[in-house]
Amino acid sequence: MPSQTKKGSSRLTFALLGSRLILFLLFQVIIALITSSWNVSEQYWLLSATLTNIVSIVILFFLFRVERRNYFALFRINKSEFKKDIFIFLGITILTIPIVFAPSYFLSLLLWNDINVPTKMLFGTMEKGLVYVLLIAFPVTIAFAELATYFGYIMPKLKEQLTTKWLAVILPVLFLSIQHCTLPFIPDLNFITYRALVFLPFATLIGISIYYKPSLFIYFAVLHGIMDFGTALMFLLGL
Repeated sequence: MPSQTKKGSSRLTFALLGSRLILFLLFQVIIALITSSWNVSEQYWLLSATLTNIVSIVILFFLFRVERRNYFALFRINKSEFKKDIFIFLGITILTIPIVFAPSYFLSLLLWNDINVPTKMLFGTMEKGLVYVLLIAFPVTIAFAELATYFGYIMPKLKEQLTTKWLAVILPVLFLSIQHCTLPFIPDLNFITYRALVFLPFATLIGISIYYKPSLFIYFAVLHGIMDFGTALMFLLGL
């Protein structure tokens, strides 16, 4: 590959690392302008995330097509590894439970001395009709967008482009975690810290697992969608 092409590909990869963080904020700014309220825009973060997911999917579809690859092939089950993958994934899923819930509990105590504060900040109210739409749209789009961006596209590219291979895992993991700072962006240092760190252990588990066993990708994508259906359900329960 010519050096200029390599540089262009590398720049694109690094631009994608921060793309979702920027898109979350961009859509929140648009919502704030429409509603004439930043406080109101904070409550619509599920909409910001869904719109970002749609943009991410379009970008990935285009990039894969340009490279003459099939974006949807990311989501195929490796039949030859199916039994082994399911066994490994079930074992990892057991680890997932404390890794997902423990950081939220301890960070909430550390930052606010109250485990309920971040939940109250995150789950406000939206129009009932919109909540029903996002109840499906959010988990479905995130299953096809988030892990595909960081671990389906960026991580393999970094592995090719970087001489220090472990950075191919660390960078997507860090940006997957840090992106939540703008989902939603609430100008409160404790909240920003909480959102930046709360998913870091889970992101690390996913990144390392997919790095060493790429065929696990589809199972993590499905799990991610199911978990975020639960997140969207929190809005419905709050109506």
